[in-house]
Amino acid sequence: MATPPVTPPTTADVTAWLSCVAPRPAARLRLVCLPYAGAGGGAYRPWAALLGDDVEVWTAQLPGRERRLAEEPLHTMDDLVPPLVDAIAARVPTPFAIFGHSMGGLIGYEVTARLIARGGPTPQRLVVSAARPPRDAAPLGTAHRLDDAALTRWLVDLGGIPDEVLADPGLLELILPTVRADLNVVASYRPATAPPLPLPVDAVAAADDPLVGPDEVAGWAACTAAGFSLTVVPGGHLYLHDTPPPLSRLLDGGPAADRAYVEGATR
Repeated sequence: MATPPVTPPTTADVTAWLSCVAPRPAARLRLVCLPYAGAGGGAYRPWAALLGDDVEVWTAQLPGRERRLAEEPLHTMDDLVPPLVDAIAARVPTPFAIFGHSMGGLIGYEVTARLIARGGPTPQRLVVSAARPPRDAAPLGTAHRLDDAALTRWLVDLGGIPDEVLADPGLLELILPTVRADLNVVASYRPATAPPLPLPVDAVAAADDPLVGPDEVAGWAACTAAGFSLTVVPGGHLYLHDTPPPLSRLLDGGPAADRAYVEGATR
């Protein structure tokens, strides 16, 4: 039986999944930012000012949050990744890099691998933050089985819920299903066996992260055949709420990116 032709995504399809924070046609690089569990693109919008005119920041817009709050969140990597791959291929000019924090790091790996498999476009580098490598990802996802009260406490302990959300039970009720769905994405994820990526991977770990420590984040070295760096920064799992990772250095791929282990956020 003949394989049916693949229907290309429509403009509406690809537009829903990505936003350009501040268009910079002359930028030397685009940075596609992928969210952690429960988060939206808003977490990364301040980075456009931080990175300046040389970098154009794009944010992923996943169902179940922000402007897509009315949509059902997705529960598996196989649901999330294909439309993101289509959107990046259709909308993001090259050269570009991908950044993902926690769950976003795993999404970033899958997006990168699938872009390579389809013949590109391929990111210049992958930057992952506070994320276990793909082969070790599933143990992080057991929190999706918690009831609402326990899941709320778990998020509070991580610093993942602003005070204004905690003070609004209705808003919290809207957010928890998305958080739970995202955690299920991680818990159910089983990466396909694939060769190491043919591009650099830069990993960032927080020194006091209770979920994934620097030694675990170092496992991303096995995911690349083109250079690896590990930067350890102060803080916990959601350190980037207080201090962004050293993106300018990482995206430049300077001398520090040739080291196996870099201590501190600014060296």
